[in-house]
Amino acid sequence: MISFLFTPFALADQLITVKSRPNVSQSLLLWEPHTANPETVILLIPGGSGNIGLSLKDGQAKAERPHLFLGQREVLLQKKMAVMVMNAPSDQEDLTQNIRMSSNHVADMQIAVKEIQRRFPKSRLVIMAHSRGTISAAYLAQSLGDQVSALVLLSGLYQAYLPGPNMPSSGPGLSKLDLSSLKMPMLLVHHAKDACPVSPVSDFSPITIPKILVSGIEITDKVHPCGPGSNHWFAGKENDVAQEIINWISGKSWKSSLP
Repeated sequence: MISFLFTPFALADQLITVKSRPNVSQSLLLWEPHTANPETVILLIPGGSGNIGLSLKDGQAKAERPHLFLGQREVLLQKKMAVMVMNAPSDQEDLTQNIRMSSNHVADMQIAVKEIQRRFPKSRLVIMAHSRGTISAAYLAQSLGDQVSALVLLSGLYQAYLPGPNMPSSGPGLSKLDLSSLKMPMLLVHHAKDACPVSPVSDFSPITIPKILVSGIEITDKVHPCGPGSNHWFAGKENDVAQEIINWISGKSWKSSLP
């Protein structure tokens, strides 16, 4: 369980809520940083609906719904870093692909980034996102330009897919955005056996941006191909993936392939 303090730089987890539009709020969870003045702030944008249900109950906080980064705290929260996890805005139960591309959503995220910059004005900002969240992250990075120090996309949705019986979250993905036009350093991470229909490795392979390719066994039995426990979520490799990302962010030697 997580206890909360609400002083701006208290070294404890905090639930932060900012007004982003009339009658709309945007919430973020700040994982307890090791320092009040981190060198880097990592903004995590979950996939799926984006609505992970950040809430306070009896003075404690929780994410009611799973997301990739939930179990990676010990790896991602390094001594010179702070980590923020973004929830969906209060007026959205499901951040579809089209909503994630919208000007309202980008504006909500920009307000959240302003709050991060207010709290940590000397820190570099790294945006990291998973699955459908990669759409939000890329459009936010495009809008912020050189305010973003680096962008990390995991299990990205790089191409457009039409609706179908087995097609979750159909839409344009990142096909309308030229990733090469984004000037900040980028890292793409994908599983070679990702079976989620909207993120096949065949869409990832041709992109000429620094990458980490994760291999391993194919997971299909009783696991939704886009859900927790799947290769789309780097099942069994989550911490290894997170560590290589941290190495890349920190300018250390990193591996472009993980067995």
